[in-house]
Amino acid sequence: MSVDAINKYLQKRIVEVASITAATERAILVGIWKWAYETEVVDRPPRGIVKIKVARRPTRAWTIEQCCTAVKGTFALTAEVRRKRVTVGLFLRCWMLLGYETGARQGDLWEMRQDDFDLEAGTVRWSQHKTGEPHVKIMSQPCLLAVQEMLERSPDGRVLGWVMSKNSGRRRMRKYLRGMKYAGSSKWLRRSGATHIEMENPGKGRLHLGHKTPGLAERCYIDWSQVRRDIPCVPSLLK
Repeated sequence: MSVDAINKYLQKRIVEVASITAATERAILVGIWKWAYETEVVDRPPRGIVKIKVARRPTRAWTIEQCCTAVKGTFALTAEVRRKRVTVGLFLRCWMLLGYETGARQGDLWEMRQDDFDLEAGTVRWSQHKTGEPHVKIMSQPCLLAVQEMLERSPDGRVLGWVMSKNSGRRRMRKYLRGMKYAGSSKWLRRSGATHIEMENPGKGRLHLGHKTPGLAERCYIDWSQVRRDIPCVPSLLK
């Protein structure tokens, strides 16, 4: 390990990726070096590593109207068929509804199984893989119907994961969103759900996401341009 090599790498990454990604990589490298120093693998502590200032952009999320339009558009996707005669439209619709209403990450959505659902009560229970925290969410009738249709065809009891891999799913979702002229990716399902909950119940958006870190939802997941409709405006200078 050398300071020059790490700084050269980080300077390159600052140009290639978002500043928050480069800052995360810096933290990982510093952490490894600290461990190496504490275990006497190296004889010098990590000093002189270039600092990276994170430039945070205002969070954007889809509006309620955009979410509705995106879900309704999946009903037209009947020509493309995958395993067990499942249409891509049904697959994407179930993913969007379930992701939006539960706030679950893609990895958790891909692992949801029949035993996690109580279709009569209209609920889903699962534990977040990232935090280990249990969650229970109430689903809408359209979401329940989509889940039920997927489970009726599922060969292994999973709702989404059996149709295609996570990477293939992301590519197919990206293709659909680009066709709709939408910005963002499937990750916007979580932030959009949290934003719309915050609009109706201030302070509750973070509960939808299940974050343990205070303020993370407010900083990185909620689109305040949709929530703060009563922002004071200066008087117009031109009449």
